[in-house]
Amino acid sequence: MNLPLPMPGKVIAVGLNYKDHAKEAGVPIPLAPVLFTKWTTSLIPNGANITLHKGVTQLDWEAEFAVVIGKRATHVSESEALSYVSGYTCMNDVTDREAQ
Repeated sequence: MNLPLPMPGKVIAVGLNYKDHAKEAGVPIPLAPVLFTKWTTSLIPNGANITLHKGVTQLDWEAEFAVVIGKRATHVSESEALSYVSGYTCMNDVTDREAQ
C-alpha cells in the first residue's frame, strides 16, 4: 500500500469531538473522550477508490485532523505527551452510519 506513513499498528479515533457532531447525533457532549478503533486494513492512500459494501445506504464522510504517535506510550504525563507525537496529517473518515 502506498500510504504517506508506515502502516500503523492501530488507529484510535475520538467520537463526538465537536459540538455540532454531538448535536447532529442528538446526544449530549461527553464529559470524557469517547474512543474507538478502526481497522488498519481500512486505510487507503490519497486518490484511491473507496470500496462500498453491498447495501450501504447512509455513507457519511468527515475531514479529520490526525495525530501520528511515533513511539509506544503508556501512562504519559501531559507535560511529556507532545514528545511522543511524530507528526500530523489529514484523514477522510468514511462511515456507514446505518451500521454504526
